[in-house]
Amino acid sequence: MKVSNITDKLKQYPLAVICTVLILLGVLVIFLRGGVSSDLSIKESDLTSRIRTIDQNIKNSSDLEQDAEELEVIVERMNSLLFNRYERAINISFFYEFEDKAGVVISNISQLPQPDPIYAEGGPRKLDLHSTLVYNITLSGSFPNVLKFLYEVDRADPIIRVADFQVSRSGNEIGGENVDARLRLLVMAEKE
Repeated sequence: MKVSNITDKLKQYPLAVICTVLILLGVLVIFLRGGVSSDLSIKESDLTSRIRTIDQNIKNSSDLEQDAEELEVIVERMNSLLFNRYERAINISFFYEFEDKAGVVISNISQLPQPDPIYAEGGPRKLDLHSTLVYNITLSGSFPNVLKFLYEVDRADPIIRVADFQVSRSGNEIGGENVDARLRLLVMAEKE
């Protein structure tokens, strides 16, 4: 076949030729830009996700200044409840105040010199902003009164946790109702 025959045939069917050329161009464009369209769809979904996050942050940031002021008040109140490690007499007399309320007799209170190792530097529950004071308290009284002492300590404003609690019958009474209790209390304190 000669070139002139091919051009004559193409001139007979111009619509088919134009459609074929457009289809080939379309396939070529899709083939060449196929990777770009998948990348763009991934970027579009990422940007859509970021827009949703920004919209949610805008909703959550309303009244942010008021929330910050409320948090500052809470932090100030919490700081006012912290014990000071160097005010030993004041700290120990705090526990003696519960003696009459609970009807128990405190025989010994000792403040340990080091914070609890769990909450100290390098411990599994290290406290960044505060420290702990450890108190060993020995007391005696009836079992309900010992429980009342624990209740009073729990109700107290400072942040106190009972870490260890041992109760035994009082050794000097046979058949008596009194018990001896040994408590290990952790109190939230100011950072050194």
